[in-house]
Amino acid sequence: MRAAICRSHGTRLSIEEIDVAPPGPDHVRVDVHVCAICHSDITYIDGGWGGPTPAIYGHEAAGVVESIGKGVSGIEPGDR
Repeated sequence: MRAAICRSHGTRLSIEEIDVAPPGPDHVRVDVHVCAICHSDITYIDGGWGGPTPAIYGHEAAGVVESIGKGVSGIEPGDR
């Protein structure tokens, strides 16, 4: 999977290939088709609100459920 990673505050994001583990209990893995970077993300990336690095920002996303962990109900792979 590709991700836009903030390696340190105040620097450009880098697009990198990352490994993603299968979902654990009560978790869902979503194949994200699009994701926006909004003002709050930019404030974090610039270091205005701190936070650990490296980090992957962007919380306004749309995609398709790829897989579900044990104990997940009401959501199935293929759901949008």
